[in-house]
Amino acid sequence: MTTPIDSFHPEKRTLGQILSNTSPAIRVPDYQRDFSWGKEEIIDFWSDLIEFGGSHVQPTLVGREYFLGAAVLVNNGHFHLLLDGQQRLATATILLSALRDQMKTFKENAAAQIQNEYIQFNDHLTGERVSKIELNVFDRPFFRDFIQAFPRVQGCSASKKSHRLIEDAYNYFLEQINDGWKKHGDGKKGFEWAVHVAQTLRDHLVLVTVISTNAKNAASIFTTLNDRGIGLSTVDLIRSFVLQNAAETEREEIIECWDKTFTACGTHLAAEALIRTSWVSDHDDVKTRALYKIVTDTITVEISPLEYSRMLGSDAVRYKQFRECDTDDQDIFECWNAFRVLKFNAAYPLLLAAARVLPNIGDQRIVSRALFALAIRHNVVCGLDRAKLESLAYASAKTLSEKKGTSAVLEELRKLSPDQQQFRESFARLAFTKSNSNIARLMLRAFDGKLSASEEVTIAGSDKVHLEHIYPQTPKPEDRWTNHEGMIGRLGNLTLLDKKFNESIQNAGFTAKKEQAYKDSRLEVTKALLSYTEWSSVQVEQRQLELCELAEGLWPASLV
Repeated sequence: MTTPIDSFHPEKRTLGQILSNTSPAIRVPDYQRDFSWGKEEIIDFWSDLIEFGGSHVQPTLVGREYFLGAAVLVNNGHFHLLLDGQQRLATATILLSALRDQMKTFKENAAAQIQNEYIQFNDHLTGERVSKIELNVFDRPFFRDFIQAFPRVQGCSASKKSHRLIEDAYNYFLEQINDGWKKHGDGKKGFEWAVHVAQTLRDHLVLVTVISTNAKNAASIFTTLNDRGIGLSTVDLIRSFVLQNAAETEREEIIECWDKTFTACGTHLAAEALIRTSWVSDHDDVKTRALYKIVTDTITVEISPLEYSRMLGSDAVRYKQFRECDTDDQDIFECWNAFRVLKFNAAYPLLLAAARVLPNIGDQRIVSRALFALAIRHNVVCGLDRAKLESLAYASAKTLSEKKGTSAVLEELRKLSPDQQQFRESFARLAFTKSNSNIARLMLRAFDGKLSASEEVTIAGSDKVHLEHIYPQTPKPEDRWTNHEGMIGRLGNLTLLDKKFNESIQNAGFTAKKEQAYKDSRLEVTKALLSYTEWSSVQVEQRQLELCELAEGLWPASLV
């Protein structure tokens, strides 16, 4: 009789039984997520253990159990693939290693017993070190060398976030064990307390262990667990699908590509944003909740798992450059920085498409500047529907990916560019609050660059160069304008000023500000204020018109 594909064999096991008696050994599949428990989970694990076991050695635990959750494994004949329970079993192993290292200071045989029964043993027949549990390929070497090896392998260092979490967990546990050891009197008393902790962990923490022998259906089990609330991320699921549908000969390179991806942008939300950005740059928009289905439906049909992984690894490097404004081209730097300030993430698919299909940096510059100009005109100045611009940016990325050229992209983007009249009318009312003052700074920096004869002056960040309200935010009662609220945030009333000048003039009048600060500024956008003899709402309106002319030159309706 054939065993049904959904046949499982559940049974209750203590943590010690799972780690010591499971044969073949336990391995976390490479498509599973990395170790992810942070300080909060580690503290909870320790606190629950100590609260359940009690602070002192006592016989009252006989017959008592603490339910730790479930572990789901698939026996493929070579390993028990751990589909659920990685964080708990890995954390327990880290705690056992800390107990082992502390016990070694008092009784080496006890430390060796913990090592050989629950962490790792030497197979004298093969000469190999066999770990009771192996993490995925991204964490396996570090976990083996830093946690499981006894003594620890010299020179191993944490190179990934998951590695640092493993190291932090070990250091936290060792600190708690040291404190408890000393608190209970050091020496024999401290050792007896540590033994009590180890026995509580080993004999009284239980899991419902569900084992299947149908290795072919590991992927469906894995996905089902996620559907039932295990909480695997889209990134976990896509990586799982890629690895499971790849040829065995391609797996090593695929793992290297994903490692490259995670190194560039992280493993969870940032990687998910990258995957969506990469997809949109080539196919048009997709909602995050549909990402897994859409991407996996395409893999093996339009692109192989290896080709997809290679593309994603390359895209990750470019995506990181966009986000960090890592470029030597000053014009492109200004555009990338603007997208970051504007929080215009819809720009990245188009930038990614441009980087892929436009080898000429000049063409990439044209696309970046056009999208920057459109974002300023459409979103900032005219305050139009951001969703429409996002959709257009996605569609333009697809156009570029289809190799229709820069001209076709510019033609598409111009469809949403406000005309001159609409731009001027909106600009005349343009104002900024504290929450979007960084956008005002962005525009004023651009105006200063337009006014400057050279690019010798680089404007520092907001910690050194402040956004200055020419008519002050908190004027003296006798100097307060009747239309104060309507004028204080107007762009015409704003400029940039060195921190020390800004702090020295505070709420001074316009004449004092000119003499004590503006005349000594090296910024053209601020020095231009010296031409004004007084400052009122009339001058604010006048300056706003002057800035509008600069803006039309910087961000024209034609976008180029």
